[in-house]
Amino acid sequence: MQHQLPSRSGLRRASQHSQQFKPCSFKLKRENGLSIRPVVSVQATGPELASIADAVQSVVTAAAAAAPAPLQPAVSTIGGDLAALATLSPTLPGLGRLTALYYTLFSKPNPLWNIWDFYVGAPLADGRNSRWSSEDFQLRDKLGGGNFGITFEGLRLTAEDSSVTTRSKLTAEQKKRRVVLKRVNMDRQGVRSDFLKTGTLAKGSAETGMVEAYMCAKIKRNPIAAASCAEYLGYFTSNTAEGAFTKGSQWLVWKFESDATLGDALDGKLGPFPSCLEEFMMAGKKISENTPQEKRDINVIKGVMRQVLTGLRRLHRLGIVHRDIKPENLLVTVDGQVKIIDFGAAVDMCTGINFNPLYGMLDPRYSPPEELVMPQSFPRAPAPFMAALLSPFAWVYGRPDLFDSYTAGVLLMQMCVPELRPVANIRLFNTELRQYDNDLNRWRMYRGQKYDFSLLDRNNEAGWDLACKLITKRDQYNRGRLSVGQALSHRFFLPEF
Repeated sequence: MQHQLPSRSGLRRASQHSQQFKPCSFKLKRENGLSIRPVVSVQATGPELASIADAVQSVVTAAAAAAPAPLQPAVSTIGGDLAALATLSPTLPGLGRLTALYYTLFSKPNPLWNIWDFYVGAPLADGRNSRWSSEDFQLRDKLGGGNFGITFEGLRLTAEDSSVTTRSKLTAEQKKRRVVLKRVNMDRQGVRSDFLKTGTLAKGSAETGMVEAYMCAKIKRNPIAAASCAEYLGYFTSNTAEGAFTKGSQWLVWKFESDATLGDALDGKLGPFPSCLEEFMMAGKKISENTPQEKRDINVIKGVMRQVLTGLRRLHRLGIVHRDIKPENLLVTVDGQVKIIDFGAAVDMCTGINFNPLYGMLDPRYSPPEELVMPQSFPRAPAPFMAALLSPFAWVYGRPDLFDSYTAGVLLMQMCVPELRPVANIRLFNTELRQYDNDLNRWRMYRGQKYDFSLLDRNNEAGWDLACKLITKRDQYNRGRLSVGQALSHRFFLPEF
């Protein structure tokens, strides 16, 4: 086939046709001395460009007219900037305004929402969170305890509960009013008066209790994130001295949703893992009796892992890094939900609460090799207003969320490898992994002979590949590890056929 060059007349016609398309200019016209309406002046005669300009002009005019009078100038200006951008003739000031608008409204974590939440939302909600008193509850069984507090099962009392004792059998209605109460351990350090007003790391158990109350209250104000965490009801300071209610002690309150954790399941307290959770995690899903046990097991683990990663992603969108994800801090409910608990070590990277670039709070069994959410060269957090305003930059630079994704990778290994399920063995695993510079493949090559990797090796080693991309060192750019959002898109979560 021979190719012919266009004739001179053809080139001339094409040139004349292209010259019909010229950029648009925009003018701001003041009407009635109040509002400013952008007027699109189309210099081009091209029908496509003219129709775009007309459409954008109509939308901008309608938006400006619908806006309240004080906002009409701003809406008109931004509308004109959008119109200029749509017709490929933006100005530098217009691009600057649009960039600032996008940063303020759509960047993650969102600075505008966090500023409003800290200075307006939190004070307004504090009255509802602190409405409780020790007379509203009856303590029942002790659930657990640690360095920072002791947790109890409790009953939220009503007028009809006057005859209820700590050993009384609860009715179905009373069981719905069960709560979890955590008494914060008090120490000599006390609480600094400006602790939650400036970005700083908690010192002692009393301030750690305040951190947990702050984090839980912030999560409660975001329904999407709250769905992945234990339901927080509020806090109170005991004004009586009766039993465990010592006068002046600080208490946090959650709705009772379960007394079983993933740690209980891994320890075998609920039965053989992971089959002990199949009834709850696979509820409503038809399971064939012919399905191999190994496939059933990996489906349960996928269900747990998916919920943990989803919950962490929701927290990260608020600017919160948990820093202490482990089986003991994951509630498993009878309806198959996995709820994140224990926020005493969490850090709010939007306000600087519980953050110090030189120190951190962690569990060495699950923590990443860097041990800190941000590089040590990162400055201390400024006042909460500036911290929230600059938080998207800090997030992009330091990627603090990758701290949690590493711990999620260790959790995946612990669930999938039977020999790693005991607590003592996961500590040994982390020690051995450090010897091989946190290279999971090298660790498996030299130490993996005594472990069963069959669940991780299913489906062309999908689970192993995900574990290797989560349990790894960061690179020089603070990357090199999957985020929890990227992990949720990994092929490990694809259905097996």
